[in-house]
Amino acid sequence: MSDAMTEKAPDKKDITIPGDGGIEIRGLVKEFRGERETIQVLKDLDLIVPPGSIASVEGASGAGKSTLLNIIGTIDHPSRGMVRLDSQDVTGMTEREKEAFRAHRLGFIFQHHYLLPDFTVLENAMMPLLIQRKPTGPGRADAIKHLEMVGLGERLHHYPTQISGGEMARAGVARALVGGKRLILADEPSGNLDKQNSDRLADLLWRLQDELKFTLLIVTHDMELASRVPVRYRLIDGALRSI
Repeated sequence: MSDAMTEKAPDKKDITIPGDGGIEIRGLVKEFRGERETIQVLKDLDLIVPPGSIASVEGASGAGKSTLLNIIGTIDHPSRGMVRLDSQDVTGMTEREKEAFRAHRLGFIFQHHYLLPDFTVLENAMMPLLIQRKPTGPGRADAIKHLEMVGLGERLHHYPTQISGGEMARAGVARALVGGKRLILADEPSGNLDKQNSDRLADLLWRLQDELKFTLLIVTHDMELASRVPVRYRLIDGALRSI
């Protein structure tokens, strides 16, 4: 194993606090308490993802990747430590504040896409804006713009059952970006795709990130996808190591 593989994530004193769209995690601990023992899944973990950059967190199944992503996504909460997203400390927020933060600031790309079958591609892309009760007219225009950006301008009125798996993945990307989200969290985005569609999705994400300058954090065990990421970390024994 190379020195780069065993190098610890940047020391706290070397960390520059991110601004708009960035991620800053310091001293993150996540414990699960059982009847007889306490299991520490994340151990004094530090992570910095500067605004407008791409990073990945890799690791074997059960290493804690989903736990970390859920904490960054404000779905779960840490046992100890600080999580700052988009210049805001989210660790002290109430559940209602976290819900509002997720709705307005975070975009999620999922392995299974989670498109609602009874709604069209356009309606699915609009869903985050409808939840925010944004005006329908501007929300529709925003969703159409992003669907056109991912190559689905001819599929607006199709239902999820009428499009391919690769197109469903692209619709999920458009939905994550509507509303001008600056921080995008991708959970195994290529997990359900064949190699051709996985490569296309990666090309699309990199092109959109270069154009829109959002921050992209990818959690994956797909080494081919991860090899394209400029800044990579591996989660081992609850701690991050630079790759």
